[in-house]
Amino acid sequence: MANSGLYIAVASALVVVGLTFGIPLFLAEYFPWQSLYKQRHGRPTVRTESYKGRTALITGANGAFGSRAAKLFAHRDVETLVLVDVKNCGEVKQQIEKELSDAGKPVPNILVWEADLMSFAGCQELGKKAQELEHLDHVLMTAGILAFNRRESPEGWETCKSHP
Repeated sequence: MANSGLYIAVASALVVVGLTFGIPLFLAEYFPWQSLYKQRHGRPTVRTESYKGRTALITGANGAFGSRAAKLFAHRDVETLVLVDVKNCGEVKQQIEKELSDAGKPVPNILVWEADLMSFAGCQELGKKAQELEHLDHVLMTAGILAFNRRESPEGWETCKSHP
């Protein structure tokens, strides 16, 4: 009889541990809320004081991370800033220009490129444009799509259901 009490206690402990750690791990696979929360509330750890004379290219520049990174580069005196997204980044460019003008800082040469990085042809087009730059010192790839349904593009690349 004493052994059955021990078995029940151990089984109960395993159930509690399984529920406490297993369910969040299981749910994180289907909805990465912890990862999204950490990304939203994360602090950039840029240590470089100045990017003077350098060129930076940022994909996903319309997104939360890409636009914030673009502003960080701009405030650190980057010479040329290339904003790349599937949508026009003109609004991000205007925000950067206004922020820098208000702060009395020089405005870099800001290029706005539209590129569909979900297709191989779009990636090739971006590569050709990048080759036309005098030099490219930094590339920050923040473009991405949160997708729940896995599909492949005509070229065999992973894509999502909502993308044409």
